Amino acid sequence: MKDYLQIANNKIFFFCGAIMITFIVLQSLLFFRLAYNEGLKLGLTKAKMLRAFRTGAISTIVPTIAVIVALITMVPVLGVPIPWIRLSVIGSAPYELMAAGIGAKAMGVDSLGGAGYNSQVFSASVWIMCIGSVWSVSLVAFLLKRIKKRYTKNIGADPKWRAVLMNAAFLGVFCIFIADPITKGGLPLVTLLCGASIMTVLALIIVKLKQNWLKEFALALSMIGAMACTALFSYLF
Repeated sequence: MKDYLQIANNKIFFFCGAIMITFIVLQSLLFFRLAYNEGLKLGLTKAKMLRAFRTGAISTIVPTIAVIVALITMVPVLGVPIPWIRLSVIGSAPYELMAAGIGAKAMGVDSLGGAGYNSQVFSASVWIMCIGSVWSVSLVAFLLKRIKKRYTKNIGADPKWRAVLMNAAFLGVFCIFIADPITKGGLPLVTLLCGASIMTVLALIIVKLKQNWLKEFALALSMIGAMACTALFSYLF
């Protein structure tokens, strides 16, 4: 256990993480500058753009809490730099945990950090986490123009059909994550049901009471609420 965590917390990983985070920050500043200059060209006032920036910054606080909680959860098993890098670039805790778990199972270990989880298993987890996510970036980089042409040709300019297609694809991605809790039951199923219930209540508030400001916070609140319910369930039962 100590051997693989010493590797996981090696200084070289922190150095690589610092480089990647610096690149992300510079990229964000570049996009901010381009958006700001484009806003000036369109006639938007500086005050209006700064107000929009402030609103966007505030709306990211709650979703960031969920990512931080995921980071704290992953650190004892995968060390500090790897989760830090992965969640900074991808930001999807469910995917990272699923991919790391697949890597462990491929090496014959049932759970992350469990019996037999050594440096070789850790390496397999990291490889799966990285390889599994590189394809989406590669597809966008090399095939985006072809995909857009085929997409436009097949569904045309009908916004309703486009919305149906995108929502179906989005739900398909979520189905990958809910299959495991449904089949295994236990705490994963409790977490799933609590998260779904909280999201349903928030959706009703947004639609029925016209509280559109909740849209930005609904996913993060349902995640945090589900984790809190699971912790309470574990304590009581």
